[in-house]
Formats: sequence, structure tokens, C-alpha cells
Amino acid sequence: MADEDPVHAEVIGPEGAEPVLFLPGAGWPGAEGLVLAAAARDRQWHLLDLPGYGRSGGIAPPLTEPALAAWLSAYADRQHLERVHVVGHSLGGYVGLVWARYCPDRVASLALLDTGHLRLPRLTSQPGAVGYLAPLLSGIERLVGMRRLAGRLTSLTDPEPTGPLEERVSAVRARGWYAWADDQYLRAALAYEPSMTVDALSLALQLYRAHPPRLLAHVSMPTLLVYSTRPAAREHQQRRIARAVARICQVNPLVTAIPVDGGHYVHWVDPTVPDRVAAHIRQASGRPH
Repeated sequence: MADEDPVHAEVIGPEGAEPVLFLPGAGWPGAEGLVLAAAARDRQWHLLDLPGYGRSGGIAPPLTEPALAAWLSAYADRQHLERVHVVGHSLGGYVGLVWARYCPDRVASLALLDTGHLRLPRLTSQPGAVGYLAPLLSGIERLVGMRRLAGRLTSLTDPEPTGPLEERVSAVRARGWYAWADDQYLRAALAYEPSMTVDALSLALQLYRAHPPRLLAHVSMPTLLVYSTRPAAREHQQRRIARAVARICQVNPLVTAIPVDGGHYVHWVDPTVPDRVAAHIRQASGRPH
């Protein structure tokens, strides 16, 4: 990829093969998707860093859903990709969902990993510590703009000190985010930790304001929704998730939902998920085997 490209991506897989774009969750590089790429080695995977996170440049304000769609379209154009499969986790899944809704002719299939079926709660601990302040930050950003707000938010946007790789691997496992016996994919994802820039914070606040279920209800391509049932959550939260997924599948028959009895990192806690995503891509391509 050319050095001047504002989007950082690792491209792996056979040259000329059918392309897949992977968009990671907040705080992770594109390498978070390596475990999925390993299950579909016959495709060419573009593992992107999100706008404003780490090695990808941000989006000029105001950050809107059309601007997000244009960001991905511009990357696909520079790479000469006419139509692609999109896989996204969490915040990255929202970005991919926006592109699928605004530019459906560019997206052959969509796979969403624990995202799209719910709005973020109005008071939330996601994304990260900033989530607790999301209502306040969102209102201030609309009034004065993120860059004027940034000078007072350095303590929130500066990356926290990180320890040695072994400690970080152990910490992720201890939180129950990664259950694979082989930790090669986790190590690859932790080898580089994107910092949260002001532009990344704008993206997180855009998700806070967004209504992903409305977008998902109207996507026009085969879509796989792999969602966490949150077995450790309270019963009313589990019922809310089940109702939201049932509603989406009823409204849009192009959405197929698969529950995972684990946490938010569904592709890391259930080893069957990468194969299911690969099968979804192949089926949408008309090549089931």
C-alpha cells in the first residue's frame, strides 16, 4: 500500500482473490481479525485500523455516517476493490454496517461480531472509561467541536502505560476475552496497541449517538450476526438481547443470527465462529465449499 494512504491495512492472502475487509473493535489493530482470515485463506483479507486509531488517519470533522461510508469507499477505490465482503467487530462492525447501508453496491456480504443489534445504553461503560461521560461529551462536542474540547481531555485520550506482552496476554485471558488454547492470534493483536486520538474519540461518540438496529434492519445483502448472549449478565439484560435479535431477524430476513454463550469477543471465545464466518462468505459468493 502506498505510504500516503491514510488508512493503515495489513493485506494477506492470495493476490487477486476475492477481497474481505476486516474492521476491529475500539483499541485493537486490524490484526484482531487474523483468526478469521486463517479460516478463509482462499480470500484476500484487508485488516484495517479504524480511523483515528493508531496507524490510520482520522476523518475530518464533522464525523458523520456518510463520512464514515466515504472513508471506506475511498480505501476500496485506492485498492481497486469494486465489491467486497465486510467483517467487523464491535465499533468496527458499526463502521462496516454504515458502509453496507450507504453503499450497498460495494458490499457482497456482511458479518457483524457482537454489534448492530443493540444501541449503546445512554449511560454506559463502553467504549472504555470515556463511556461514563458519553452523554456529556457528546453534547459538548456538538456545541464546540471535538478539537476545541480536546485540550481538556488529554487524560482520557492518552494511552495508559502497558506492560510486557506476557502480562498483557495473561490479562486478556483473565478477563475471559480469549479462550483459544493457541494464543498466536492474541499475541499478534497485542503486538501493537493503537492509541486513542481525538479523532478516535469522535468515532466512539458517533457510535454512542447512532442507532445500529435501524441500519441493520435495512441492509440488503446476506448478513451474519454473531452475538453474545451475555451469560454472566442479569436476566433482564439477556432478555433484552434476545428480543433485539429476534426483532432484527423478523424485520430483515437477510440477517442470520448465531448466539455465542460467551463475552463480547465472540470470535475469540467460541472457536467455531471463524469457520462460520468463512462459510457465510463462501455462501454469499456462490461457492459453498
